[in-house]
Amino acid sequence: MATSVVFRTVVRTLLENGQDVMAPGVMVWRDHNVDIRTRSRLIVESNQKAIVRIQGQITQVFEPGFYDLSTPNTPVANFFSRLGYGGNVPWTVEAIFFSLSRFEARTNGVSQTSELIPLIYQVAYYFQITDPVKLIQAVQLNGAFYTVNDLSVYVSPIIDQAVSQVLNAVSIKDLYSNLQKISESVSASLRSILNELGINLIISRVIRIEPEDETMRRIVQLTGMGIDMNTAIRARLSEIMALKSDPAATNMFLGTPYFNMYILPMGQSPQVQAVQQSTDNKQKKQP
Repeated sequence: MATSVVFRTVVRTLLENGQDVMAPGVMVWRDHNVDIRTRSRLIVESNQKAIVRIQGQITQVFEPGFYDLSTPNTPVANFFSRLGYGGNVPWTVEAIFFSLSRFEARTNGVSQTSELIPLIYQVAYYFQITDPVKLIQAVQLNGAFYTVNDLSVYVSPIIDQAVSQVLNAVSIKDLYSNLQKISESVSASLRSILNELGINLIISRVIRIEPEDETMRRIVQLTGMGIDMNTAIRARLSEIMALKSDPAATNMFLGTPYFNMYILPMGQSPQVQAVQQSTDNKQKKQP
């Protein structure tokens, strides 16, 4: 019984059930199929660009619209290629789609101040693909998709270097007064590397930066309220002691010594009781 081969007639990201392969967070999708042939219809959606690559060579960049493809994969070419290549059709056609949407990515990392105090940071940046050819030539597709997370992993070392370049020379007390300088350093480094990938950086900013240690983080918060460093340290230690029900917590905050005096049922401390007992003994010995 003979079987018929169904060749691809329409190549697009929108599936028959209405679902789009270019889901949120997907920057690139590659349709790798030997059944894409001449007169196949390529449909590029309004928020996309597409590239057709044949045997590793980029043939054309397609703007939004519909196109009839012209590939070496024709019935006559298939017949002769099967004879010359042992039955295997050598025409490998890839349709690669690029989303023109604006994406957001976030990168987390750890750096340190000039006093070697560990700091955690988070950088948010917004971008858009402008040159698909540069992007496909610069990145390595791991399968059919290239996502925002893949790009975030790629640029993470560049962001870490840009943040550390400023932070490593800044004291913890001057941390937040240098946020603008840190953001400018990150933006310059990101813009440079993304331009090489054919991506336009819209905006980037440091949205979080604080000490990794909770106690140090609390002290920085208190100093930001106008409290001097020594008082802030005592306040944090007092808070920790209070959480442990330590009666010396108030004294720690006030900066005064704490004397642990045990009160007897009679209302006298051990020291007062000893003095009273000595006085009573002397009075008994007197005639």
